[in-house]
Amino acid sequence: MWRLRNVGILLITMLGLQTACAETPKALTELPVPIKQGGNSSSPIRVIFIHGSPGSKEAYDDYLQHHALQLLDLVSVDRLGFGESGSDVETSLHRQAEAIVPLLENSEKRTFLVGHSLGGPIALQVALLVPEKVSGLLLIASAFDPVLEDPKWYNYLADTMVAKWVLPEDMNRSNEEMMVLEGELEKLSEQNWETLNMPIVLVHGEEDDIADPRNSVFAKQKLDGAELKLLPNEGHFVLWQNVTILVNEINALINQSLTYQEEQPKTGM
Repeated sequence: MWRLRNVGILLITMLGLQTACAETPKALTELPVPIKQGGNSSSPIRVIFIHGSPGSKEAYDDYLQHHALQLLDLVSVDRLGFGESGSDVETSLHRQAEAIVPLLENSEKRTFLVGHSLGGPIALQVALLVPEKVSGLLLIASAFDPVLEDPKWYNYLADTMVAKWVLPEDMNRSNEEMMVLEGELEKLSEQNWETLNMPIVLVHGEEDDIADPRNSVFAKQKLDGAELKLLPNEGHFVLWQNVTILVNEINALINQSLTYQEEQPKTGM
């Protein structure tokens, strides 16, 4: 079964290996965000993982090491303000996305973005900035609807001076993002999502009590061609609690992208 699921990936690898080898590893050392790599760096297919809030590139260790993804060039990033980024917290989704864009611009690889929680809208923003560089999106348990993501009572409590003194630094940074997320999602929602011409899969656990599943329903309404998968008995942490499901979704997205490209009308003479 594993071989059957990956036949599309093998085909792309065989066809694109020469192009991928021409890309120098140096490009990955000049990024504004730290990265962690896994899989096969020579693969012409790259998967970029974007973590939520708080988080770090290590959130995707199970994926970087997963046997069913080792044909791919796997890259997990530390978002601005987290992990080893060494930067102040950055609450702008647009600027978070801009920091990741160079990883795509410096590459000729077919690139897929995987975003969990707050990483989802950031992945979407990356695709809106450089749609020609993104071959597909997998958006997991993500926040998209501004109405659902207004600050909660506990966010206001965490925003007090006493709470900031008590809470760990990562939690304080995360709360800064949450306090303005409603406005940031409004800015994101005002952009033209309909221009995205790539396979997009929205995965959300029906029992998610952190990012309401209606967030993905909202995104589906704005992304008419996207596929929405609501998972019964799964919550916000499906990323770690059911790795196999999401690994299969990554491989399926890549295979779908190959078929999708073949079905697009040819232009020119």
